[in-house]
Amino acid sequence: MKDKFLPYKLIGDATCPMCPWFYLDFKGENFGLSKHKAHWNFIQFSTRMLVERVFGMLKNRFKIILKIVDIPLQHMPHLVIACICLHNM
Repeated sequence: MKDKFLPYKLIGDATCPMCPWFYLDFKGENFGLSKHKAHWNFIQFSTRMLVERVFGMLKNRFKIILKIVDIPLQHMPHLVIACICLHNM
């Protein structure tokens, strides 16, 4: 189970559990953290916001992602990839 997502890592926030496959931000206020930890929090937050904006654009353009789909969950990544390919055409 530990190697489930390796070599990949997911970017999470404070709501995510502590797991080996999550990159999480450092806890605490940025003014109380070291310069490197505050910079990591900024980069991690910026990356997470970018991904959320991209999925927002895809959901706005391809309404099939918004509703409950009648396909097995393991095929959902293929649907998202298809939407990304169509978006880039």
